[in-house]
Amino acid sequence: MARTIAEIQNEILIEKGKQPSLNNLTDSKAAIWRLWINIMATAIWVHEKIVEKNALISRPHTLNWYREQALNFHYGMSQIWKEGAYRFDTAGLTDAEIENSKIIKHCAVSEVDLETVLDPNKKPEEIFSDYFHNKVGVVFIKVATVKEDKISRIDVPNELYAFKEYIAKIKDAGNQIFITSDQGDILKLNLNVYIDPLTIYIDPKDIEYYQLKSLSRELKQEEQKKLADYELAHINDPLNPKNGSLLFDTEKFPVLETVKEHLKNIEFNGAFVKTYLVDAIQKAEGVKIPVLTKIQTSVAKNPSDAQNPLPTDATNIEYFIPKAGYFDLDTLEVEINYIPYTFYRDNQ
Repeated sequence: MARTIAEIQNEILIEKGKQPSLNNLTDSKAAIWRLWINIMATAIWVHEKIVEKNALISRPHTLNWYREQALNFHYGMSQIWKEGAYRFDTAGLTDAEIENSKIIKHCAVSEVDLETVLDPNKKPEEIFSDYFHNKVGVVFIKVATVKEDKISRIDVPNELYAFKEYIAKIKDAGNQIFITSDQGDILKLNLNVYIDPLTIYIDPKDIEYYQLKSLSRELKQEEQKKLADYELAHINDPLNPKNGSLLFDTEKFPVLETVKEHLKNIEFNGAFVKTYLVDAIQKAEGVKIPVLTKIQTSVAKNPSDAQNPLPTDATNIEYFIPKAGYFDLDTLEVEINYIPYTFYRDNQ
């Protein structure tokens, strides 16, 4: 960081004091030598500011630099060349207008390392194939905005097109940039949750159904019949919608709300970790034992797709990163089997 003029002046005065031949100079505020010190300090300050600016704009463009530029993108504003760099022309705008024009609220930048595709045991043609297939040397940028307090993709194609043009204008020559802004990935969870029946409500008529659904072993013939009868009966007499709510506040569903809050708080392009989700549910009010039995995920359906993408079973994967960088909470499906925790009675 460049020194201030006062700091430079002070250093010159300290150096003057070390020179005995200068001790006889008239010590007055109007002395000509003080004027020259001020002139020289100002000239040095200007020089240091120029050097500092040149160092800033000529530094190597790291992945974090691309992220900074993305978050600083102003939609609908023109760019001007100022002080050795492109800047958005915000003259005449209020702070609120400037902030609202920054449409990109989340950004993740990554690249594929060459070492990940180099294998001495492979033939050269296989290495070249992997090189191009994995897009080595390409900078990947995922971006998203926030709408109604939820992560969402930016407007496609309008805002995305403008952002791509912006990156093309400021990027390093020769760099390949791949930019995406997708709708959140789809997530479906299945849970068996043993709850305190003195805290969380379960309709007695639904308990056996939940217990049958929670069994991981192959059902016996009579159990299969019972389960089929329940599901047939649910056509006209569905499960009680209050199941899973607090006894003293039927508007609150601790397990479901905890799942949504946990997913919402995963950082953009961060990993979904099974253990972290189970740990969060364990702390929910009225929960005794949470068991995550199944995880399914897929990318969102594009308007041009004839049908929904097939889900991937991620149950046996400890963690994974959603392709879009986040999950769509509006399409989130959570199937919960609420089972009363009564194991303490087994030892009586």
